[in-house]
Amino acid sequence: MGPRDVAAAVLLGLAALVVVLSGLGLLAAPRGLPRVHYLTPATSIAGPLTGAGYVVDQGWGISPALVLLIVGILALTGPPLGAAIGRATAAEKELLPEESSS
Repeated sequence: MGPRDVAAAVLLGLAALVVVLSGLGLLAAPRGLPRVHYLTPATSIAGPLTGAGYVVDQGWGISPALVLLIVGILALTGPPLGAAIGRATAAEKELLPEESSS
C-alpha cells in the first residue's frame, strides 16, 4: 500500500466519519428545524472529501475532473438547499415574522 493509497483511504475515512457524526447529531437533535443543520456537513464537507479521495486514488483525468465538478456543485448547492428547506419548514409552522407589504 503506497502513500497515494493511504492518502485516499484517509480522505475517504474522514468523509465517512463526518457522515456518521452528522447522522448521530441528527438523531440526537430535537425534532424540527435544528435537525436541518446536521445535513450540511454531509454535503459541504463529506462530499468534497470523497471527491478528493477519488482524485488522489485515480490521478488526473476526465473522470476525476467530472467527479470534482459534481462534488463542487454539491458543495455549493447543498447549504442553500438546506436553508431553503429550513425556511419552508419555518413558514409551514408559522415561525417566520410577517413580511410588510410596503
